[in-house]
Amino acid sequence: MLKIGEFSCLAKTTVKTLRYYDEIGLLKPVFVDDNGYRYYQIDQLNELLKIVELRKLDVTLLDIKEVLKNNNLQEVLEKQKLNLENELNKKIAQISLIEKYISKAKKGEFMEKYEAKEIVVPSKIVYYKHGVIDSMQDLFNFVLSAGEECGRLNPTLKCKNYCYVTYTAKEYKERDIELEYVEEVESYGIENENIKFRQDPEIRALSIIHKGKYENLQEAYAYAVNYVKEKGYSISGPIREVYIHGCWDEDNENNYLTEIQIPFVK
Repeated sequence: MLKIGEFSCLAKTTVKTLRYYDEIGLLKPVFVDDNGYRYYQIDQLNELLKIVELRKLDVTLLDIKEVLKNNNLQEVLEKQKLNLENELNKKIAQISLIEKYISKAKKGEFMEKYEAKEIVVPSKIVYYKHGVIDSMQDLFNFVLSAGEECGRLNPTLKCKNYCYVTYTAKEYKERDIELEYVEEVESYGIENENIKFRQDPEIRALSIIHKGKYENLQEAYAYAVNYVKEKGYSISGPIREVYIHGCWDEDNENNYLTEIQIPFVK
């Protein structure tokens, strides 16, 4: 048997790392004496070599533990290959975005060119549903369920061509997103615990049209907020995301059309 220091020299691995692997149950010594000294067998070098090689591939210690326990090397390697491919695609997208920003920086620009319009949104009768979705991927299903529920309660109620979402949480969250879906209708209808009706008042709003993926909406928001600040206006109500074209009528995310409406006062 080899003392931990001797094993460390042969393995080209620090004693600190070996102690850590022991603590987490990844590579335990074959014997620990009364003084706490750890001893290893020479054939444990092969096990440690496998750990070292897998760590070079950024395989997690938890997955390496599975390999040593269950001998499922191929499964773990295929999983890590997929992880690395996803990470590579993310990096490629980031490089593309950097190149776009470099191009804009040469022109003295940074954000997309948007046009801000000051509009008046008339008073409207609307139904609305408040709720929480797990992520933005669930937005369309929430909107669809709200429409179906309102339709069951009010089968003859006619909707108009105006709907929006407001986000009611005090901070941005990627999960458990609190929101309210609102749709204009011709008249008041029957309510339940989820579907409610109200009269939205007339508002003056800043309108910015965003074409493209929802994940890039922050560019439109940034432009809008800077516009409000430059004009000396104050935001006077919840910001509305008005959906003009989306996954319900467009296959290509780059063709999605969303209007940001920011209520303001001068």
